[in-house]
Amino acid sequence: MISYRQAVVEHVVDSDITHWQIQTNNIPFIMSCVDVVQGRETETDINWLCTSETLKTLEANFVVAAKLSELIADGQLSVRTREKVDSDAPTLLLNPDRAVQLLGLTGDESVEVVLTDPEITDRLWETHRQRWEIGLMETVDVPPYTQLLTIAEDKLGPAVSEDIAVAYTALETRASNSSLEPVTVALLVGAKHDVLLRDIVEWTETSTLATQGTVSKLKQRLEDIGVVTTESENIGVGRPRQRLDLADESLQSLSADELVANVQCVLS
Repeated sequence: MISYRQAVVEHVVDSDITHWQIQTNNIPFIMSCVDVVQGRETETDINWLCTSETLKTLEANFVVAAKLSELIADGQLSVRTREKVDSDAPTLLLNPDRAVQLLGLTGDESVEVVLTDPEITDRLWETHRQRWEIGLMETVDVPPYTQLLTIAEDKLGPAVSEDIAVAYTALETRASNSSLEPVTVALLVGAKHDVLLRDIVEWTETSTLATQGTVSKLKQRLEDIGVVTTESENIGVGRPRQRLDLADESLQSLSADELVANVQCVLS
């Protein structure tokens, strides 16, 4: 048996092979693949063929979508969809020299079948190449993950950026239908660090994560449930600045991921 993570490390990351065609609708495998490849310096590029439904499922998880977006932007990943892909078919990793089939068991475990016979691998490669050619090219309309955190560090400071990363990591493991929106998470972290609301807005607009209107709407929602408050600071000229703060002092002692989990329970 081999875990999906081990399979990606062995065949994709640590291999001398720099180009892979992957056909799969296996969500746990793709999440493992994205997690392993994202952030690593590698010359490997991946063509991934799946159904549009599979891609939509992954895009519902903001952090996974942002990491997919980064891999696409960096040229490490290309995604195409094709409806005539068996949703229950085993995961296939293909190149002209090797074919790897992963038969899913439970969770992250699979049985691995590796083929190196040139006659077989060549035919499999050609078959998949034809499927790839007629697939629909896809993009992920979410800002790249590292770019989000880099801009956050610039606009909000290293401590805030680190806590946003911690909160987003926790967000990645939660079911997509029970997760807070990424802007809401940033507002909570911002309130924990007494950040100016205008700085959060500048970060979301610079990174194209959200507009000022969206930030204001989500901030108001947090105020309405008594989690976040704002304090006006008169600077003498122009409109007073709003500084975010946590309404309940007991929340201040929570770590970023604990804070997000606590507020999610309130909103559920």
